[in-house]
Amino acid sequence: MKKTTPALIALALGMSGHAMAQSNVTLYGVVDMGLSQDRGGVTGTATRVTSGMATQSRWGLRGSEELGGGLAAFFTVEGGIHVDTGGSTQNNTLFGRTSIVGLRGKFGAVSAGLQDTPLFTTLNTIVDPLRNGVARSNNLMAATGFRAANSVLYRSAEMNGFSADAMWAAGEQLAGRALGGSVGYSKGRLNVRLAYHNRDNATALVQHAGSARNTLLGANYDVGVVKLYAGLGVDKGPNSASLNNTNAAFGGAAPLASTDSNSVLLGASLPRGASTWVATVISKNDKTARNQDARQYALAYMYALSKRTDVYTSYARISNKNGAPYTEGNSEEPGTGNRQWTAGLRHRF
Repeated sequence: MKKTTPALIALALGMSGHAMAQSNVTLYGVVDMGLSQDRGGVTGTATRVTSGMATQSRWGLRGSEELGGGLAAFFTVEGGIHVDTGGSTQNNTLFGRTSIVGLRGKFGAVSAGLQDTPLFTTLNTIVDPLRNGVARSNNLMAATGFRAANSVLYRSAEMNGFSADAMWAAGEQLAGRALGGSVGYSKGRLNVRLAYHNRDNATALVQHAGSARNTLLGANYDVGVVKLYAGLGVDKGPNSASLNNTNAAFGGAAPLASTDSNSVLLGASLPRGASTWVATVISKNDKTARNQDARQYALAYMYALSKRTDVYTSYARISNKNGAPYTEGNSEEPGTGNRQWTAGLRHRF
């Protein structure tokens, strides 16, 4: 597989150059690179050259074809890149972030393949002003499914500000079957959305293991001077709040994920010319007998050098209670301690 991947990429890029003249095909991506430093874990201070902290580095192809009568076919294939090593993310897959084909028209859009769940889309676009980049939110607001393979997703057309979507993931085996969706309202300065995801915990060995269930209510409102964000997550069942870091980062026994928890995010984005300040606070309420609560504080600063290039820096800290195992991380890595500082350069193409 490793031998064929460069050839496949070269072939895709070569084909895209020809296709751009024939149909609507776009090559796009993000290259994000910088320094990160973790503190507070048993392994001590860790300083790294890290790819994709604010936005995971990626490349992709997307395109569409008008079929007539308001109907169009479209596709997207997108893969993550470890810029520091040149390798692929998502377990070294070529297009491990998105791989879909679909149809859209007056009815909305239907797509099939590997794609983000409605719950993850709600977290990234409505709730978290940092979009799960630096000071990632999904370390404390982790869900059972961020992306779903073998899935079919329907997105409705917008009607007077209201929209909805629904997803079904076949799993193609006992493990991985899932259902989810969201409904929302977007008008003027206000965006509100409620999302749900249910994933079957069944495996080839255990057929009746219950399900992991995630509910997320989020909103943001632009008051002009500042944009405010808020989100409430409810996680129920085994695997409903999986740990990003399963190592015992602070010593002791291997950590256990909560099976019953709530989480709240409050955030604000303050743009000032080329500068943008972002602050978030996330609280995790573990309702199991262990009562392993946590709270994360984060501050980030971005400076736009152009419309496509910016530099950024951030600092975030997690306060764990009763032996809670949560580590501070970014879009690319879960982190090794309870504090993380980053500085990087991000270019979009």
